[in-house]
Amino acid sequence: MDEFVGNDNEDVIEEVNITDDEEEIGADDVVVTSPFVGMVFHSWEEVDKYYKRYGRQQGFGILRAAGSHLQKGGKIKGTEGILVEVTKDGDWVVKREVSEHKNHCPTPRKSRYVPMYWQENINSLVKRKLFNDYNSGANVPQIFNCLASERNGVENVTFTKKDLQNIIARDKAEKMKEGVWNAMWKYFKAMSTDNENFFHKHMVGEDNRLQDVMWVDSRSRASYEEFGVVIVFDSTYLTNEYDLPFSNFVGVNHHGQTILLGCALLSHEDSETFEWLYTTCLSCMSNKKPIGFLTDQDVAMKKALLEVMPDVRHRWCLWHILTKFSQKLGKYNDYDQFKVELHNVIYNSLTKNEFEVQWNIVIKKYKLEGEIWLAGSYHGREMWLPAFMNGMFWVGMKNTQRSESINRFFDGLVDKHTRLFEFSPFYIKVVESRADDEQQADAADQREVRPLATQFMVERAFRKVYTNVKFPEVQEQCNL
Repeated sequence: MDEFVGNDNEDVIEEVNITDDEEEIGADDVVVTSPFVGMVFHSWEEVDKYYKRYGRQQGFGILRAAGSHLQKGGKIKGTEGILVEVTKDGDWVVKREVSEHKNHCPTPRKSRYVPMYWQENINSLVKRKLFNDYNSGANVPQIFNCLASERNGVENVTFTKKDLQNIIARDKAEKMKEGVWNAMWKYFKAMSTDNENFFHKHMVGEDNRLQDVMWVDSRSRASYEEFGVVIVFDSTYLTNEYDLPFSNFVGVNHHGQTILLGCALLSHEDSETFEWLYTTCLSCMSNKKPIGFLTDQDVAMKKALLEVMPDVRHRWCLWHILTKFSQKLGKYNDYDQFKVELHNVIYNSLTKNEFEVQWNIVIKKYKLEGEIWLAGSYHGREMWLPAFMNGMFWVGMKNTQRSESINRFFDGLVDKHTRLFEFSPFYIKVVESRADDEQQADAADQREVRPLATQFMVERAFRKVYTNVKFPEVQEQCNL
């Protein structure tokens, strides 16, 4: 003897395959009659199929309970259900039927919240769209809203946002069975198989865990070959849940667009780790060194660059230094006044000597000689002041905000909870997006010819060399 009982909170149910030409469980155009004492079914499968159809129609899930688990006296309390038993002829007969529900009132629309029903509706097409959109940067609520729009409203969607989130979570868990590093390593091997120019290198710690890793795809390697004059390195964007800071190398192409040249996950931000990273970067790029290297105001990075690339001009990010003014100097009552004057000295000094004179005037005027942070910044002035950078081509870069523009492409794709094996695919998507921007700009250059602003022959010659985006900068100089 078995009992079917209603269950709105049921999480796991054995899937029943519908065979022959019978209608799909709960199909909208099929009305399932209510159960009653004396109903006869020719097999257990018929009972199972019938009550699932009925439960879906009414808006509640079901569970099967063996007769031995009935409450004392054989009573069914607080929930809808049917009690069936098999006859001598092998038929199944409804012996008891209860139509009441305790503390809830099921309705047909509630079927969309019952797992045993929505599992049947999340088919391969829905899953394909879910994974494609999710891997492209869309979050689950956005994907759900898109699916609801396709179905003319949320009320017509037979699953919930939580259901989609669970599918994503299960997929990640499946990939994690062999460990985060193995999953990432498999991706690297697959990429190397598809593209022989895909580069990756890693270090493993004493505990056999991933310590540091760098990867560069073929597009980035080709871009470096052509545009690797000045590199911006940034390690401030994100530290993930494995305490591995996400870092990237960035450059600028002939359209003035920011391009991604490589990524890394680092275990430490010390000179030894940076030395390994910069050495790895050079080996990836056929030992071709850039002319300039732009980083944060970091002593460890400076030490590593002096060791690996001593002849490369290293520059600290001007913007990061200036943003520290309020934190380091905001305690002074006349901060607003001397901040303006120091900025004028920094930006308007054309020579080193002019800077030295004007800087000392402001320092003495506001009695800032004892300010340790300011003295330290002055001591390293050759690393960040514009007056000390004259005579070198920096491709328009004087701060790491170029890297921040790349980081915005990662926003929505990665966060501190992103798994290791997910970083590389997202990196590829950013590179592809940047490559598409460059191709569009190249196409625009072929379609358009910018008019000349002067009669100078040199301007006509430069028009053949510079892209449409950069040529106006040349014209400004011609008009001086």
